[in-house]
Amino acid sequence: MKKQMVKYLALPLLAFFIISCAVITVNVYFPTEAVEDAAGKIIDEIQGEDDPQNKTGNGDKQSFFQRSVPFSIFGGSTVYADDIDIDLTTPAIRKLIDAMKARNSAIMQFKNKGAIGETNNGILAVRNMDGLAGEEIRTVKRLLRAENNDREMLYKELAAANKIDPADIDKVKAIFADTLKSKAKPGHWHHDEKGNWTQKK
Repeated sequence: MKKQMVKYLALPLLAFFIISCAVITVNVYFPTEAVEDAAGKIIDEIQGEDDPQNKTGNGDKQSFFQRSVPFSIFGGSTVYADDIDIDLTTPAIRKLIDAMKARNSAIMQFKNKGAIGETNNGILAVRNMDGLAGEEIRTVKRLLRAENNDREMLYKELAAANKIDPADIDKVKAIFADTLKSKAKPGHWHHDEKGNWTQKK
């Protein structure tokens, strides 16, 4: 009788152990393609190149499995679906995008002058302010402070809204950095893989 009870108890425990291991294995997945797509949409909108058919915040409803997953199994580890669409419609995200869009033309002016450029972690940095007047230097510092604060908040809000592990925010930053570089205009500056300034050809 005791052996039979042990047998019946052992099977559920073994099944739970196998499922737990499977959850841990799946949890290592990061939704790279979805974040790349979101970064492209956001940057295009900020720089005035958004596609009206793909405009964020249009309120279109998607099915449960196509909306901003990840989802949780047993209330535990986060599991990302294979086919997801990053949610860009929260009020906090929209507010940050609008603020960045409003200052984009001023930032582009100083990018055109070579004074500032993009880094490898998704923020702006001063490259060379030689030739800028005192007021222009103050403007650059003010722009960078406001822009970088908004970018840092944007990365955090994207992660929070889409249940991306906070430990993966650096991956989000790296994707935005690569996207910003790929969409840079010829003559603009950015960091190469070693952190040295290089000019877009």
